[in-house]
Amino acid sequence: MFTRIRIYRSGILLKETPGVTGETILRSINAAGIFPDAPCGGVGKCGKCLVRLNSDGEQILACRTMVEGDTDVYLPDEKEMIITFGESVPYDDNEDAHIHQGLGAAIDIGTTTVVVHLIEIGTGARIASASGINAQRSCGADVMSRIQYCIDYGHEVLTQLIREQLALLIRYTCSVSGVLPEDIGRLSIAGNALMEHLAAGFSPVSMGTAPFSPVSLFGFEISAWESLPVAKSARVYFMPAISSFVGGDVTAGLLAAGFMSVKKPAIYLDIGTNGEIVLKSGNTYYCCATAAGPAFEGAEIVMGMAAVSGAVAHVRWDDRLIVSVIGDCEPCGICGSGLIDVLAILLETGAVDETGRLLDTNEIDHKIAANINIVDGKKVLRLTGNSSGVFITETDIRKLQLAKAAIAAGIQTLLNYTGIKEENVKTFVLAGGFGSFLDMFNAVRIGLFPRKFLDVAQALGNTAGEGASIALCSKTVHTTLEGIRKRCKYIDLSVNPVFNEQFVEQMMFKTYYPNEQSNSNDST
Repeated sequence: MFTRIRIYRSGILLKETPGVTGETILRSINAAGIFPDAPCGGVGKCGKCLVRLNSDGEQILACRTMVEGDTDVYLPDEKEMIITFGESVPYDDNEDAHIHQGLGAAIDIGTTTVVVHLIEIGTGARIASASGINAQRSCGADVMSRIQYCIDYGHEVLTQLIREQLALLIRYTCSVSGVLPEDIGRLSIAGNALMEHLAAGFSPVSMGTAPFSPVSLFGFEISAWESLPVAKSARVYFMPAISSFVGGDVTAGLLAAGFMSVKKPAIYLDIGTNGEIVLKSGNTYYCCATAAGPAFEGAEIVMGMAAVSGAVAHVRWDDRLIVSVIGDCEPCGICGSGLIDVLAILLETGAVDETGRLLDTNEIDHKIAANINIVDGKKVLRLTGNSSGVFITETDIRKLQLAKAAIAAGIQTLLNYTGIKEENVKTFVLAGGFGSFLDMFNAVRIGLFPRKFLDVAQALGNTAGEGASIALCSKTVHTTLEGIRKRCKYIDLSVNPVFNEQFVEQMMFKTYYPNEQSNSNDST
């Protein structure tokens, strides 16, 4: 039976569309071209696709509520995501590098965020930038959930979503710069293999089952698709990927980080839902991908959220928990950097033991015990004092523990494979916006990466976007990128016994570091 669904945001009617009785509200509004946040892909695990059925009613899960008749759906207000672009990185190949003229668009399609830089190709200057939460997130937060969506429904919806978003971001950069989109003659795209597949219009379904083969590893140009607001003759270059799970965003990032000229052992780490790690030793890039899951992005965390206004981004202990909130407003959730800070404090204050268990209040000899309460029958740590405030659960801690163990085990596996010791690593690059927000000491405190890396660590921001910018301008950079790919050796962690051993070991927390002054201002 067909019904009528009216979809509102901020009190404004966005669309009126037919619905089908017995279908979920999420599927019904997706069919209308509207995609609210649904990091788990609509399978009822994340609890994020919250909507209201009247303007002041209770929130319900759109993926678990069926259409029963004519329905009004009120979406939450959209929030702008905070993204660290990084500095523009000039590149000179010493051979008349800038051979192209006019305008170009350098694009980084991340699993969580999308960034577009408008570039003056002749000089490499960045004219404008625009960004947003990846519109595909409504169909799943991580790589595997989006592949599953493609298996279930086809890849066309996800391709349409990203292409429409790129068109919107390109138009925005042009409008704020006073230039015409039709003057854009070249584009370059960096992304993991799945993101590049979907942007190119390729099905990624073969990447979801063994032997996990991609349709392409890219490293080529195609004509711009018709929906892009660019010159009719525009060409799009896709950064070369290394494997199904180490993509063109990594080769672009290695280029921007200058790894070609690094002589001593160096590690490149991009923390996300699919954490990519590269260890350069000699002229070889040893690389792997770890399924860290979406915890660092705030997905599948009870009160987790992206780095948007209202997210707790940092937490410290100063005789009480003190939170820093993006946008200086009332906190309504917590993002990945805040989660790491909280876990570090819990370890420092003895509220979490080496197994990751949140202790009972009678087991904790610290004032932080006053913040541990019971909500809906579950033990939680409250970050803000009121009953409707932000908290994290024992399950949240476990998901963060799994994510950090995957990253840490990946690092140790590459070190073991190459025979390189932690102290011999002379460069440690944290790529991506998440690395820029991260408190590195707290990351070490929870065991995300070795303490010996602190002295050589640097956060470079959006290196994938910078690499894409370089690829617009340089005469030989495509050859350079291909050279990086050819020197990459992919280590499959799924069949690596060292990784399995390390993953179990890295699940455990150190309760303290000897001869280290506490960061918690412990007061009992």
